[in-house]
Amino acid sequence: MPFLAVLLILVGLFFGIGGLFDLFVGTLKLVFYVIAILFLGGGIMMLLRKIRS
Repeated sequence: MPFLAVLLILVGLFFGIGGLFDLFVGTLKLVFYVIAILFLGGGIMMLLRKIRS
């Protein structure tokens, strides 16, 4: 019986840590997407200004 309890605790910890890690990775991805969009926007704006002038 204690073995089953330890197994359940370990599985719970594994999934909990996995969920936290996934959340962290998701946040990092979101930050990377925001940076990419800013760089793309800035580059397009610079190109448009060069074309206009």
